[in-house]
Amino acid sequence: MNKKGVNKWIIFFALLIGIILIYYLFKKYGLPYLKNNATDSYTNTFESIAIFIVVVILSYFFIKFSSQLLKSYLISNGEKRDVKLVLSVYKYFMWIFILFITFSLLFKQVGSLITSLGLIGFGITFALQKPILNFVGWLTIVFNKTYKLGDVVSINNTNGRVYDIKAMYTNVSELDSIGDPTGKSISIPNEFVLTSSVTNFTKGTNYIWDEVAIYLTYQSNWKKAQKKAEKIIQDYYDKNIKKELKKTFKEEFNAQNEIVPRISINEKGVILRFRYLVDFNSANETKGAMIKILLDKLKGKDIIFGKIENITKADNKKFLS
Repeated sequence: MNKKGVNKWIIFFALLIGIILIYYLFKKYGLPYLKNNATDSYTNTFESIAIFIVVVILSYFFIKFSSQLLKSYLISNGEKRDVKLVLSVYKYFMWIFILFITFSLLFKQVGSLITSLGLIGFGITFALQKPILNFVGWLTIVFNKTYKLGDVVSINNTNGRVYDIKAMYTNVSELDSIGDPTGKSISIPNEFVLTSSVTNFTKGTNYIWDEVAIYLTYQSNWKKAQKKAEKIIQDYYDKNIKKELKKTFKEEFNAQNEIVPRISINEKGVILRFRYLVDFNSANETKGAMIKILLDKLKGKDIIFGKIENITKADNKKFLS
């Protein structure tokens, strides 16, 4: 721990001891004085307020201290992306629990308190339906791990990278249809997790399936083109992708060892596709590099590329769809 961290904890424990000392002095000297100079009702009220203030202050320091311990534990166990979300849930529930226990002890009629809270809650449910749905959606995100910070998701037809998850909203950096950032920040109500489908493109790993497509006319020697293109893309794959891929998938690496060629046709010509696993963060750069090599090396009088207008909408696939 650095010097700044040590000083922070020294200040924390000094304040804690100071608060306990003040409360002790109040109980020993202040409370007897009030009992001798004020009515019982005023004394009891003042004592309850003092206890409440002390509990809130102690709870604040306890939650702050325990949050640091929880944060360290999560980071040491490789759950760095979950830290912010888990701490947020922990703080909410701790405050609710502590305040409820405190009120229950201060107000002896616990049954009446619970009844009152029930009636208040019933009224709030009607008045705040949307916020409640958003809060439930947030709990769903946290406990079901629908997505985490840094994940690329599609929610309610909005594509983006998650950079913040709050109790009411999820904030994403918008991505266009090919996965490039638009520069826009969008806040999506958490209720959509309950009412709409959520697509997580990077859950568990940043690797996704992408493809390079080559469009040829029927006059082309498509077999020759497929053989040359497959070798070019496989060589690039071996040199630039395999090493990191092996680290990520380990035992399952053999299943991702080779690119996957596909062939199809439409009324205009032959479509050669080559599928491969790639890190989402570098997918567009990787595809661009492959296409440059293909344009340079995939040449021949008997290899004729199809015209852009010959590509149907169904074949012009989007990266995020």
